[in-house]
Amino acid sequence: MTPSAPAGPLDPGASLAPGVLRVAAELPSAGPRGGDLTPVVAWIGAQVGAELVVLRVLDPQDPWEHRWSRPGRADGPAAATVTSAHPIRHHGVEVATLLVTLTALPELDDRRRLDERRRLDEVAAVLGVVIAGAAAQTGARAARRWGQDVLAWIADARQRAASRMESERHALERDLHDGAQLHLVSLQLAAAVVEHRLATATTDEDTATTAVADLGARLDRTQQLLVDTAAGITPVPLQAAGLAPALALSFREAHNVTLDISADVRARRYPPSVESTVYFTCLEAVNNAHKHAPGAAVIVAVRNTYQGLWFEVADAGPGLADAASTGLAQLRARLAAVGGSLHVSSAPGAGTRVAGTVPL
Repeated sequence: MTPSAPAGPLDPGASLAPGVLRVAAELPSAGPRGGDLTPVVAWIGAQVGAELVVLRVLDPQDPWEHRWSRPGRADGPAAATVTSAHPIRHHGVEVATLLVTLTALPELDDRRRLDERRRLDEVAAVLGVVIAGAAAQTGARAARRWGQDVLAWIADARQRAASRMESERHALERDLHDGAQLHLVSLQLAAAVVEHRLATATTDEDTATTAVADLGARLDRTQQLLVDTAAGITPVPLQAAGLAPALALSFREAHNVTLDISADVRARRYPPSVESTVYFTCLEAVNNAHKHAPGAAVIVAVRNTYQGLWFEVADAGPGLADAASTGLAQLRARLAAVGGSLHVSSAPGAGTRVAGTVPL
């Protein structure tokens, strides 16, 4: 809506205050032009025949101006000008300044100059309320934008939190599957051996007691592993001693598993994410070998190469007809998370090799 104004300038002695209030009342209260007082400044300039009118709002955090200049006015007018400043107050506090630049007319007597200044002072007296209203509109728009930004941030944070929780859930699922499962399978095999010996009376009492105690100790370790994994805690041997000692401890009780870890790998530590990835991948690959090639010998090799940390789990089992369909998606995803890659090779009668590389 374009504010209306009197058809022409008011009488030279007439007060400008009512007209200013009328123009201000017709300004839009919303939208991109809400709070813009340029039409008020333009109306004042037209009424007093000004060269330039500036309404300077004294906001310490966000100062701003509404400016109007006479149409056709050159940047450097030849005629002499005079600028008067009129402070604008609201509830006794100066909130803005009205600057009016007029053409200097030598023939203008002091009485008329004082009368012109009085009219502009009257305008300044009513502009305080107008500026306060415009500032309130600007503040309301800023508050709405801020509220929208906060809502968008909350929605984004909620989505990121849900995504993070889902990622953590998948990571926990992988750790339980890749880590604890090997110990559970090994424990199950050991329990089956003890059960068979007791059922067939092929062991003496002392040996049976020792075997049962060993089962209890292994059960306690497996239980602690499950508790730590569920809590997101890196296995203590891996965290304290590194990759090589952790693998040695994990495969200590595994049947037919041989470790072939180079000296340089044993002598150093790797980033926690790299150690954890290779550790759990090797555990799962060995567990898969026990399932697909029960009783077959398994060799776990780890080397430093120019491409990064390389590992391989190779079994001497019957091999697989289709190595691509062995269900290793979780291992590929685990390695991909740290920039690594996985390669599986197998053939009937040639065993299976699961190899991976993690760049350092």
